[in-house]
Amino acid sequence: MVVARISKIKSMLGLSLAIARTEFKLRNEGSYLGISWYLLNPLLSFLLLLAIFSDRLGGNIPGYPIYLLLGIVIFNFFQQITTEATKIIGDNNWIIKSVNFPREALIGSIVLKTLFSHIFEIALLLLFLLFFKVPIINIVFYPLILCFLSIFAFGVALILSSLTAYLIDLNNIWAFVSRLIWLGTPIFYAFDGQHRLFFINLFNPMYYFISISREIIIYARAPKPWLILGAIGYSLLFLLAGLYIFNKLKTKLAEMI
Repeated sequence: MVVARISKIKSMLGLSLAIARTEFKLRNEGSYLGISWYLLNPLLSFLLLLAIFSDRLGGNIPGYPIYLLLGIVIFNFFQQITTEATKIIGDNNWIIKSVNFPREALIGSIVLKTLFSHIFEIALLLLFLLFFKVPIINIVFYPLILCFLSIFAFGVALILSSLTAYLIDLNNIWAFVSRLIWLGTPIFYAFDGQHRLFFINLFNPMYYFISISREIIIYARAPKPWLILGAIGYSLLFLLAGLYIFNKLKTKLAEMI
């Protein structure tokens, strides 16, 4: 039974990778900007927010430009996966109705495809680390953080993709909710004694991933254990919840879309 489950997971990952490669290639064909858009998107957001908030909100934050850019890059990764998850079932309804395959592979392909584009954002981050003379050695820990962030995003994407067939306006609802999460997460500001906001963010998984990344990469210090436990806990919680909800609802996806 264990061997069969492992074989099924390998098959799903292989299919996810094949879909991700194809979609990543097709997305950049015929585009004037091509893969440079993966750099322009976070860069333009960074420059705008830096110009607006660097003097007021960022004045007391050490290394504010890197603090800001790292927050943008990590949140973009999560937002891209979850936003596409609200559309993936509708965009592939003809495949779901006509072909028998593990539906989870579609969600996995979103994560892998976003990982491909995330590499360019990390390259941009490395350039900024060098420019601001921040040691880059601690970036070696980022793949581990990214692993748990991917697991968390995959779990959320499973939930959203399975619910979108039942809630037609879920993509609009999630666009609003993700914007609230963006504003509530300390991406371009710090708490500075705002205890209520800090308490709210204890229930915000993105706070843990961004805080851990900043502690390690920018400030070269070990994150507090409760931050690490929170990131791991939320990753596993949403993965299990996502798999459970998706498995409960996926059999009816073809009927609902």
